[in-house]
Amino acid sequence: MKHLRLFLNWLLDNVLAWFTPQWRRQGREMSTALKRYVDYHRHQLDSEAITACNTLRQELESALLNWDKEEATRITQQAGLKGEALPGFKRGAVVEMVESFFVIMVIFLGLRTYYLQPFRIPTGSMQPSLNGIIVHPVDEVPGFAQRTWDMLTLGSAYVEATADTSKTLVNIEDHPKYLLFTETTLSFSDGSKVNIPSAKGAVIQYLKDQGKLTETLFGIKLGSYRPGETIIRARVDAGDMILVNRVAYHFRKPERGETFVFDTRGINTSMQPPSALRMSDQLAGTHYIKRLCGLPGDTLQIKTPYLHVNGEPARESTIAQVAAGLPPYNPEGYQELSHRTQPLAYMTDLAPVQLQNTTNPAMREYAALGDNTTNSLDSRYWGPVHQYNIIGPACFTLWPFTTHWGNIR
Repeated sequence: MKHLRLFLNWLLDNVLAWFTPQWRRQGREMSTALKRYVDYHRHQLDSEAITACNTLRQELESALLNWDKEEATRITQQAGLKGEALPGFKRGAVVEMVESFFVIMVIFLGLRTYYLQPFRIPTGSMQPSLNGIIVHPVDEVPGFAQRTWDMLTLGSAYVEATADTSKTLVNIEDHPKYLLFTETTLSFSDGSKVNIPSAKGAVIQYLKDQGKLTETLFGIKLGSYRPGETIIRARVDAGDMILVNRVAYHFRKPERGETFVFDTRGINTSMQPPSALRMSDQLAGTHYIKRLCGLPGDTLQIKTPYLHVNGEPARESTIAQVAAGLPPYNPEGYQELSHRTQPLAYMTDLAPVQLQNTTNPAMREYAALGDNTTNSLDSRYWGPVHQYNIIGPACFTLWPFTTHWGNIR
């Protein structure tokens, strides 16, 4: 019976604290303050002061356990009066706020390091399963209400910039912002800059569509702007923010067909880019997200539009859907690379490849392919992912609140 009363009191004082009477909340706060004071100042207090604080706290705890309002209120007031005379007993609001901040940060960093890690999808290599950053041209920037709604539901930001003088675009460079975001900076001949909350590849595609960036036999040609001409007017949809389960593979093996995240240590992602322009935003990534399409020991070959595993088309539902090319998936399915045009690529039409299943678990090999294989820098180009690279499976789309919100297949 006593244990049940203790549990109910704990439930009311912690989980349902806002629904308990004010006298009880104040009593619980005073009990915590007494314990904290003794713990923090034990080396400065004599035994008599420590005994007095502990006795007062025990009496207060007993009154709270028995729901004795009068006794609890009396002891709370008595402890408050005694506390006024004790150095360091009353803590300032700033101290409380700083301490709470550090506790929250420790909890957050612990979760991020050992269990769940947030990850932002920067590119379109996994579309339509997961969205990367997309730049949509718009005729005009909407009003405040619509912008707010789009920000909350789509994670969208609107960007608009107009040329104030005659200028030429001279450089396009992206960089991280606030750890989880990517920003691309357009630099112009007059020294001005325009910052766009997007990955570089999406900005390049926008400029190509607007006729301000073209590929020629001699390289890339960047466009010029007249005074008053629009540089950009667009809605930028943020890439999906997902949670990665860092501990799942400690309890089970990776499974073919699931979405997973890995780092690029030891992977030369820039060795064989299919198009330095189109996929330049993927080259420098420290973490990639792809679909796990091959396990250690598998023999793989792409015969467009199918991925063959051990001589047969892959049967996993997500891989089969990509291969089928039915909407909303890319109609081309899995794209086979030609050895003639991509002689350094890992997976080509030359021959199947076999993933190594070594006795050293860290060196076992996996294949990672994007669902949007016409715009995915993946194992076809730079080879296998080793087990030591793997972070974990993508488990949940946290934001924005679109059709992708929820568990990840």
